[in-house]
Amino acid sequence: MRAVPGLSSFCSLGAVIRGCIEANGRAFFVAGSTLYEVSSSGAATSRGTLNTSTGQVGMSWGTTQLVITDGADGYVLTLAGNAFGQIVDPDWSGSHRVEYLDGFFSFQSPGTQQFSVSAIDDATTLDALDFASAESAPDNLVAHIVSNQRLFLMGETTTEVWFNAGGEDFPFSRSNGETIDVGCVAKWSVVKADAGLLWIGRDVNGSGMVYRASGGPPQRVSTVAVEEALQGSTDLSEAVAYVYQDHGQTFYCVNAPGLASTWVYELSTNAWHERCDIDGVGQFIAHRATHCVFAYGMHLVGDADGNVYRMDSTVNTFAGDPLVCERTSPNDALPLRNRKVHTEFVADVLTGEALTGDPQVELSWSNDGGATFGSPVMRSAGSLGNRYQRLVWRRLGIARDRVWKMRFSADAPFSIISGESA
Repeated sequence: MRAVPGLSSFCSLGAVIRGCIEANGRAFFVAGSTLYEVSSSGAATSRGTLNTSTGQVGMSWGTTQLVITDGADGYVLTLAGNAFGQIVDPDWSGSHRVEYLDGFFSFQSPGTQQFSVSAIDDATTLDALDFASAESAPDNLVAHIVSNQRLFLMGETTTEVWFNAGGEDFPFSRSNGETIDVGCVAKWSVVKADAGLLWIGRDVNGSGMVYRASGGPPQRVSTVAVEEALQGSTDLSEAVAYVYQDHGQTFYCVNAPGLASTWVYELSTNAWHERCDIDGVGQFIAHRATHCVFAYGMHLVGDADGNVYRMDSTVNTFAGDPLVCERTSPNDALPLRNRKVHTEFVADVLTGEALTGDPQVELSWSNDGGATFGSPVMRSAGSLGNRYQRLVWRRLGIARDRVWKMRFSADAPFSIISGESA
């Protein structure tokens, strides 16, 4: 179990980050009402002003244009020359998200089943007749996204798949037999990952499960624990997700309003974990990163305060704030909850790279199934160069339902190789 990547400060844009994208080798962020281009050195240049300053934005780019949507309005940055302007075509009907496929920018009209497309490589030119509707079911569209040269139209409880059929009157057609009985509850949770899609879904029976689709019917990948957490959101429809790759693994990160942590799914292991920051009184809160873009060979993440960070596995803090690694075990209980004597707890950890001090690993335990924990007992994580450490705690008492918790918060690398109680 590796520690999550740390963060190093990259630049500050001064307002809430609403979206970001890499376009033609350039990095763009919408912060507040301003579209910024951010260079590889962290220098920010204003490229245009939006009519809104809050809420998520859709972003997509084609051969010559970067397009931004904020629900009511659409905007276009011409990549050659950086001319910026609002879409003023009288046939513009609004859109939260924007996608690009085969030369066409696609938009979805909020609160309807309709989506429309632009002229070839020109989002400023629209035609009132260049629209179609997802009508296999009566639900309205929530989101749309392009994956594997197909356009997924996600309604409230169903999803239709369309493709470019080269039609004379309208280029896209519905793929027969590919209507999916799972829709979308959160339009900003839909992302592309590992040649497939991930999103927080909804069907006729309820909502709040995370689905993954990759060349076949969507598969539920969330656990009961994750779904119970998502149900605690104050507004699940406003959940926001981003994806990044690190050390050959792909991570899907979900921030939902009202939750005290960011839930993260790793695709190759099908494993979930929580990622957090710590507030001023030592309580976990959702991780600061809300958006991510891979640009200039770096993962750049933005937060609600307008800060942009570089995600870096060689950094062991969150821009100077402690990076706390905490692992809580499943319940250690015998059948019928018989009393069990715990003689020792042994953990193999990979450390020994702290430049200063003697970092400590904390072990605490609960005898009431994880409701309360006692005071932690410390063991040295190893001095510089002592790379592999076996940590042993002995004479750990008797319990019917023991839960273990290991914690590390020093400015040093930390990985758990194994841990076992006896």
